[in-house]
Amino acid sequence: MTTTDSVSVAWTTLPSREAAERLAEAAVNAGLVACAQVEGPLRSFYTWEGVTQNEEEFRINFKYATAKSRDLEAWVHAQHPYAVPEWITLQVDHVSPSYRAWILGVR
Repeated sequence: MTTTDSVSVAWTTLPSREAAERLAEAAVNAGLVACAQVEGPLRSFYTWEGVTQNEEEFRINFKYATAKSRDLEAWVHAQHPYAVPEWITLQVDHVSPSYRAWILGVR
C-alpha cells in the first residue's frame, strides 16, 4: 500500500474541551481529515521542565489520508496552544474498503 491509498490516525491533547472541539472542527473544515473525535476528560501525568505535572486534558483522534500527513502535522502545530504539542501518528494496517474510500474521498 502506498501513501496515496493508505489511511492514518493521529492524536494530540488540548487543555480544554472547547479548544479540542475548535481544533477538531477546524481540521475537518480545512479538509485535512475525514473525521476528528474528541475524548475526555482524561488526566495526564508528565514531567515538564524538571517538574512532575498532572493536568486534565482532552484528546483529539484524527482519521485521514496518509498523503495529508505533513500538511496536517504542520497545521496542528501552528494552531496548537502548547509549546510542545503531543503528536503521534500511526499508519493503519487494515481499513474496510468502504471506510477507506470515504476517508480518501474527503477533499
